[in-house]
Amino acid sequence: MRKNALLTVMTAIVFSAGSLITMAAPEPVAKTPVEIVADSIDYDSASGIMLASGTVRITQGQAVMTGAKARYNTKSQEGHLTGGVTAVKEDTTLSAAEVKTYKNNTQLIAIGDAILTKGDKRLTGPRIEYFSDTQYALVPENGRIEMPDGTMTADKIEAFIAENSATGTGSVHIVSSVRKLDATANTATYYGEPKGQSKVILNGNAHAVQDGNILTGETLTLRLDEKAMDAQGQGGRTKLIITPQ
Repeated sequence: MRKNALLTVMTAIVFSAGSLITMAAPEPVAKTPVEIVADSIDYDSASGIMLASGTVRITQGQAVMTGAKARYNTKSQEGHLTGGVTAVKEDTTLSAAEVKTYKNNTQLIAIGDAILTKGDKRLTGPRIEYFSDTQYALVPENGRIEMPDGTMTADKIEAFIAENSATGTGSVHIVSSVRKLDATANTATYYGEPKGQSKVILNGNAHAVQDGNILTGETLTLRLDEKAMDAQGQGGRTKLIITPQ
Protein backbone atom coordinates (compact mmCIF):
# COMPACT_ATOMS: atom_id res chain seq x y z
CA MET A 1 0.00 0.00 0.00
CA ARG A 2 1.36 3.43 -0.83
CA LYS A 3 0.23 7.05 -0.77
CA ASN A 4 -2.51 7.85 1.78
CA ALA A 5 -2.47 4.25 2.92
CA LEU A 6 -4.84 3.21 5.71
CA LEU A 7 -4.78 0.02 7.71
CA THR A 8 -7.32 -1.05 10.32
CA VAL A 9 -6.67 -4.13 12.45
CA MET A 10 -8.57 -5.69 15.32
CA THR A 11 -6.23 -7.40 17.78
CA ALA A 12 -2.70 -7.51 16.43
CA ILE A 13 -1.82 -3.83 16.86
CA VAL A 14 -4.41 -2.72 19.40
CA PHE A 15 -2.20 -3.08 22.47
CA SER A 16 0.65 -1.07 20.99
CA ALA A 17 -1.36 2.11 20.59
CA GLY A 18 -3.25 1.62 23.81
CA SER A 19 -0.24 1.20 26.05
CA LEU A 20 1.71 4.04 24.50
CA ILE A 21 -0.84 6.62 25.52
CA THR A 22 -2.49 5.19 28.61
CA MET A 23 -1.34 6.53 31.95
CA ALA A 24 -3.52 4.22 34.02
CA ALA A 25 -3.79 0.48 34.36
CA PRO A 26 -4.40 -1.08 30.92
CA GLU A 27 -8.02 -1.16 29.86
CA PRO A 28 -9.64 -4.16 28.12
CA VAL A 29 -9.08 -2.87 24.59
CA ALA A 30 -8.64 -6.14 22.72
CA LYS A 31 -11.87 -5.61 20.76
CA THR A 32 -11.22 -1.97 19.95
CA PRO A 33 -9.87 -1.50 16.41
CA VAL A 34 -6.79 0.56 15.68
CA GLU A 35 -6.70 2.78 12.60
CA ILE A 36 -3.27 3.50 11.13
CA VAL A 37 -2.90 6.20 8.48
CA ALA A 38 0.41 6.97 6.77
CA ASP A 39 1.91 7.78 3.38
CA SER A 40 3.24 4.21 3.22
CA ILE A 41 2.30 1.03 5.11
CA ASP A 42 3.84 -2.42 4.67
CA TYR A 43 2.60 -5.43 6.66
CA ASP A 44 4.12 -8.92 6.53
CA SER A 45 1.68 -11.34 8.12
CA ALA A 46 4.25 -14.15 8.16
CA SER A 47 6.78 -12.23 10.26
CA GLY A 48 4.19 -10.08 12.00
CA ILE A 49 6.14 -6.91 11.17
CA MET A 50 4.27 -3.71 10.30
CA LEU A 51 6.17 -0.70 8.92
CA ALA A 52 4.57 2.72 8.44
CA SER A 53 6.19 5.96 7.33
CA GLY A 54 5.25 9.49 6.35
CA THR A 55 2.98 11.42 8.75
CA VAL A 56 1.95 8.33 10.71
CA ARG A 57 -1.25 8.67 12.72
CA ILE A 58 -2.55 5.89 14.96
CA THR A 59 -6.02 6.22 16.44
CA GLN A 60 -7.76 3.95 18.95
CA GLY A 61 -10.91 5.27 20.51
CA GLN A 62 -10.00 8.59 22.17
CA ALA A 63 -6.28 7.86 21.93
CA VAL A 64 -4.21 9.42 19.14
CA MET A 65 -0.50 8.92 18.46
CA THR A 66 1.57 10.55 15.73
CA GLY A 67 5.12 10.29 14.41
CA ALA A 68 7.22 10.13 11.27
CA LYS A 69 7.82 6.36 11.27
CA ALA A 70 6.48 3.30 13.10
CA ARG A 71 7.57 -0.32 13.40
CA TYR A 72 5.53 -2.90 15.27
CA ASN A 73 5.99 -6.64 15.78
CA THR A 74 2.56 -8.18 16.28
CA LYS A 75 4.09 -11.43 17.57
CA SER A 76 6.41 -10.03 20.25
CA GLN A 77 4.18 -6.97 20.79
CA GLU A 78 7.18 -4.63 20.62
CA GLY A 79 6.89 -1.27 18.90
CA HIS A 80 9.14 1.61 17.93
CA LEU A 81 7.96 5.07 16.82
CA THR A 82 10.35 7.81 15.72
CA GLY A 83 10.27 11.38 14.49
CA GLY A 84 8.64 13.80 16.89
CA VAL A 85 6.35 11.28 18.57
CA THR A 86 3.29 12.60 20.38
CA ALA A 87 0.67 10.47 22.12
CA VAL A 88 -2.51 11.90 23.63
CA LYS A 89 -5.32 10.31 25.61
CA GLU A 90 -7.68 12.28 27.83
CA ASP A 91 -5.50 14.19 30.35
CA THR A 92 -2.29 12.38 29.42
CA THR A 93 0.32 13.44 26.85
CA LEU A 94 3.63 11.77 26.06
CA SER A 95 6.11 13.30 23.63
CA ALA A 96 9.69 12.47 22.66
CA ALA A 97 11.98 12.02 19.69
CA GLU A 98 11.23 8.29 19.84
CA VAL A 99 9.15 5.86 21.87
CA LYS A 100 9.69 2.10 22.33
CA THR A 101 7.35 -0.47 23.86
CA TYR A 102 8.31 -3.75 25.57
CA LYS A 103 6.97 -6.55 27.76
CA ASN A 104 3.55 -6.91 26.17
CA ASN A 105 3.45 -3.13 25.88
CA THR A 106 3.35 -2.50 29.61
CA GLN A 107 6.80 -0.88 29.53
CA LEU A 108 7.31 2.31 27.51
CA ILE A 109 10.61 4.07 26.93
CA ALA A 110 10.56 7.64 25.62
CA ILE A 111 13.94 8.96 24.44
CA GLY A 112 15.03 12.46 23.46
CA ASP A 113 13.55 15.51 25.22
CA ALA A 114 10.90 13.29 26.77
CA ILE A 115 7.87 14.96 28.36
CA LEU A 116 5.13 13.13 30.23
CA THR A 117 2.13 15.18 31.34
CA LYS A 118 -0.61 13.70 33.50
CA GLY A 119 -3.27 16.09 34.76
CA ASP A 120 -1.49 18.87 36.64
CA LYS A 121 1.89 17.10 36.79
CA ARG A 122 4.70 17.28 34.22
CA LEU A 123 7.73 14.99 34.14
CA THR A 124 10.69 15.76 31.87
CA GLY A 125 14.13 14.36 31.09
CA PRO A 126 16.30 12.99 28.30
CA ARG A 127 14.69 9.56 28.90
CA ILE A 128 11.48 8.49 30.62
CA GLU A 129 10.54 4.88 31.37
CA TYR A 130 6.90 4.23 32.16
CA PHE A 131 5.22 1.05 33.40
CA SER A 132 1.51 1.27 32.65
CA ASP A 133 0.46 -1.68 34.85
CA THR A 134 1.83 -0.04 38.02
CA GLN A 135 1.69 3.64 36.95
CA TYR A 136 5.37 4.02 37.78
CA ALA A 137 7.62 6.42 35.86
CA LEU A 138 11.41 6.70 36.01
CA VAL A 139 13.68 9.47 34.77
CA PRO A 140 17.15 7.86 35.20
CA GLU A 141 19.10 11.10 34.73
CA ASN A 142 18.58 14.85 34.83
CA GLY A 143 14.98 14.53 35.96
CA ARG A 144 12.47 17.27 36.64
CA ILE A 145 8.91 17.05 37.93
CA GLU A 146 6.58 20.03 38.02
CA MET A 147 3.56 20.11 40.31
CA PRO A 148 1.02 22.84 41.08
CA ASP A 149 2.89 23.90 44.22
CA GLY A 150 6.49 23.61 43.01
CA THR A 151 9.20 21.71 41.15
CA MET A 152 11.76 19.08 42.03
CA THR A 153 14.95 18.38 40.08
CA ALA A 154 17.37 15.52 40.76
CA ASP A 155 19.89 13.21 39.15
CA LYS A 156 17.12 10.57 39.15
CA ILE A 157 13.38 10.91 39.70
CA GLU A 158 10.83 8.17 40.34
CA ALA A 159 7.15 9.09 40.13
CA PHE A 160 4.43 6.90 41.66
CA ILE A 161 1.47 8.39 39.85
CA ALA A 162 -1.34 6.42 41.50
CA GLU A 163 -0.02 7.33 44.97
CA ASN A 164 0.67 10.97 44.02
CA SER A 165 4.23 10.77 45.25
CA ALA A 166 7.73 11.19 43.80
CA THR A 167 11.27 10.44 44.94
CA GLY A 168 14.38 12.31 43.85
CA THR A 169 17.88 10.87 44.26
CA GLY A 170 21.13 12.80 43.92
CA SER A 171 21.51 16.60 44.02
CA VAL A 172 17.84 17.14 44.87
CA HIS A 173 16.54 20.70 44.65
CA ILE A 174 12.97 21.66 45.49
CA VAL A 175 11.58 25.13 44.77
CA SER A 176 8.08 26.37 45.58
CA SER A 177 7.18 30.02 45.19
CA VAL A 178 3.67 29.20 46.41
CA ARG A 179 5.02 27.86 49.71
CA LYS A 180 8.06 30.21 49.81
CA LEU A 181 10.27 27.13 50.04
CA ASP A 182 13.74 26.30 48.72
CA ALA A 183 15.25 22.99 49.81
CA THR A 184 18.17 20.70 48.91
CA ALA A 185 19.24 17.21 49.97
CA ASN A 186 20.85 14.00 48.75
CA THR A 187 17.42 12.38 48.46
CA ALA A 188 13.84 13.55 48.89
CA THR A 189 10.37 12.05 48.75
CA TYR A 190 7.23 14.09 48.11
CA TYR A 191 3.86 12.81 49.34
CA GLY A 192 0.79 14.56 47.94
CA GLU A 193 -1.74 12.34 49.71
CA PRO A 194 -3.80 12.47 51.78
CA LYS A 195 -4.95 15.90 50.70
CA GLY A 196 -4.25 18.60 53.22
CA GLN A 197 -1.39 16.56 54.67
CA SER A 198 1.22 16.78 51.92
CA LYS A 199 4.85 16.60 53.01
CA VAL A 200 8.44 16.26 51.83
CA ILE A 201 11.07 14.17 53.60
CA LEU A 202 14.67 15.25 52.90
CA ASN A 203 17.58 12.95 53.70
CA GLY A 204 21.34 13.56 53.63
CA ASN A 205 22.78 17.06 53.98
CA ALA A 206 19.24 18.40 54.17
CA HIS A 207 18.81 22.17 53.99
CA ALA A 208 15.52 24.06 53.79
CA VAL A 209 14.59 27.73 53.69
CA GLN A 210 10.96 28.73 54.19
CA ASP A 211 9.65 32.21 54.88
CA GLY A 212 13.25 33.25 55.57
CA ASN A 213 13.75 30.59 58.25
CA ILE A 214 16.64 28.16 57.70
CA LEU A 215 16.72 24.58 59.00
CA THR A 216 19.49 22.03 58.44
CA GLY A 217 19.92 18.43 59.56
CA GLU A 218 20.52 14.90 58.39
CA THR A 219 16.76 14.40 57.92
CA LEU A 220 14.12 17.09 57.54
CA THR A 221 10.38 16.59 57.35
CA LEU A 222 8.49 19.48 55.77
CA ARG A 223 4.75 19.41 56.45
CA LEU A 224 3.77 21.61 53.55
CA ASP A 225 0.16 22.41 54.35
CA GLU A 226 1.04 23.33 57.94
CA LYS A 227 4.23 25.22 56.99
CA ALA A 228 6.00 23.24 59.70
CA MET A 229 9.47 21.63 59.70
CA ASP A 230 10.97 18.86 61.84
CA ALA A 231 14.70 18.04 61.91
CA GLN A 232 16.84 15.11 62.96
CA GLY A 233 20.64 14.94 62.90
CA GLN A 234 23.42 12.62 63.91
CA GLY A 235 24.06 13.04 67.60
CA GLY A 236 21.28 15.63 67.71
CA ARG A 237 23.16 17.98 65.38
CA THR A 238 20.51 20.18 63.80
CA LYS A 239 20.45 23.89 63.21
CA LEU A 240 17.65 26.43 62.97
CA ILE A 241 18.01 30.09 62.02
CA ILE A 242 14.86 32.17 62.48
CA THR A 243 14.32 35.42 60.64
CA PRO A 244 12.20 37.88 62.67
CA GLN A 245 8.94 38.79 60.93
